Amino acid sequence: MAEITFLGSCREIGRSGFLVQNGGETLLVDYGVKFQDPPLFPDKVPVDELQGIAVTHAHLDHSGGLPRILLEDPDLSLFCTPATRDLTVILLRDMYNLSRGRLPFDRTDITRVRRQCVSTTYEETVPLGHSFDMTLFNAGHIPGSAMVSVRVDGKRVLFTGDFNALESQLMPGARNNLPRHDIVVTESTYARRTNPPREEIEADLIATIEDTMKRGGVVLIPAFAVGRSQEIMCILERYGVTKKYPVYIDGMARDVNTILMRHPGYVMSPHLFERAVNRIHVVESHKDRVRAVKNGGVIISPAGMLKGGAAHTYFKMVHDNERNSIVLVSFQISGTPGAELLARRKVTVGRRTFDVDAEVYYHHLSSHSDSEGLLKHLLSIPGDPVFYVVHGESESCDALAEQLHERGRRAIVPETNDTFDI
Repeated sequence: MAEITFLGSCREIGRSGFLVQNGGETLLVDYGVKFQDPPLFPDKVPVDELQGIAVTHAHLDHSGGLPRILLEDPDLSLFCTPATRDLTVILLRDMYNLSRGRLPFDRTDITRVRRQCVSTTYEETVPLGHSFDMTLFNAGHIPGSAMVSVRVDGKRVLFTGDFNALESQLMPGARNNLPRHDIVVTESTYARRTNPPREEIEADLIATIEDTMKRGGVVLIPAFAVGRSQEIMCILERYGVTKKYPVYIDGMARDVNTILMRHPGYVMSPHLFERAVNRIHVVESHKDRVRAVKNGGVIISPAGMLKGGAAHTYFKMVHDNERNSIVLVSFQISGTPGAELLARRKVTVGRRTFDVDAEVYYHHLSSHSDSEGLLKHLLSIPGDPVFYVVHGESESCDALAEQLHERGRRAIVPETNDTFDI
């Protein structure tokens, strides 16, 4: 009988990893990292029975441990979309540069992701060993993100990864007419949250930019390099901001733009994205940063929670002028500078605390489905599947499981390293 073991992402966000076993063969779905000191990975799995690794998307909580597994077997294949492959490589390199040698692999091992990857497109079914068939479906989360569907022992198991059922200026929504499944392993990130309509958030963001420009200020938008920066670019292009005011892009987001220009099929509107890329000014040096602040306009720069990156440099240049605006567009984890900014209008960088005179706004553009979206999408999956709820704080996992129970569905919240029959 086939089994699934939950290696991570149980009552937590981080170190996603799921092992499917049937007879003498196994398949690994995701192998991520949880950022703490030292970084935490799922338990290792034997590679001699492993038929391959499927990756839902590039974010490090799903991909950050891949070199640790790949280095053990140079013939082991990794399966993901081409966009996920290329984005994973640059995120792994960034993690390595910041790690100060605390990772169980080195920089050369990261090249294995590209070398051992078998690029897989949406809707393509790939046989793995004698036990498994694997198919990727669009997840709508970030470019290249996928739900992984695995057929094993006459059953079909869906790993949603992170997904967003609603389309955005950057991404189409997740595939909404999924085939029948017997088991669904689902994220629960925002199971206790209801998001405002995206159009309303976009309109508020544009209004903030216009108000700031009228008073002669600068808009700093700290944003995640993968996905969020590009969505902001597309919004500003869609609403004509790039034609009226200078817009700048900095940090790793520049490299992400280059990658996505090579993979236009993984964004909602390749033409909109290309126009945005061509109109936006690329910041290459510290002189460019000083010039961008002096000239005024909109600056998009990682990191999304003000934890580091070029956004720190810009923050120091714009925080003490009340004409300027700092606009947070991502969830801010407690204890991060972004969360401190929202709560106290102060930001601690190193040993110094800055009082903020600039206006502070929060226009959250989520790349996850909220409570309503999660339920609607999950309940639409045919086959009356059993749901295993992961990838959320403990309260969120329990909340989604309870919501599914209330609708007559079977739902389980697994613990780390629990194993269940399929």
